[in-house]
Amino acid sequence: MESEQNQRTRSPIVLIIDDNQEIRNVIAWSLHHRGFQPVEAANGLEALRWMEDAASKQRYPSVILLDLAMPGIDGYSFLDWMQSTWGNRSPTPAIIVMTAGQLDTTSPPLSPLVNQIIAKPFHLHDLEDVIRTWCA
Repeated sequence: MESEQNQRTRSPIVLIIDDNQEIRNVIAWSLHHRGFQPVEAANGLEALRWMEDAASKQRYPSVILLDLAMPGIDGYSFLDWMQSTWGNRSPTPAIIVMTAGQLDTTSPPLSPLVNQIIAKPFHLHDLEDVIRTWCA
């Protein structure tokens, strides 16, 4: 088992959950060159599986970047899983929702686990600043 000291000295893990491969690639590339450990998931199911595996290895993400609109297990369902299943685990990562549109009264309510919302399109430097804030 990895020591707590080694876990703290590693670069922060950022889980990028988005069905758009180009978006994941650009964000992952940018974060990698800024000292983060990006991990990609194309949908909520891949993300759930990665989170379960990460928990078994005690290798938790510091931040989750989450697209809401995805086929299959979407961002809302992932948030429900996080709240009901992950809520009893530690640590809970910061969750930043990436959305292409404005959330309005017709949108389902977001989980209280969501720390911040960032609208697409966004500038990578702005996203990195937000991630650094939540990793601090």
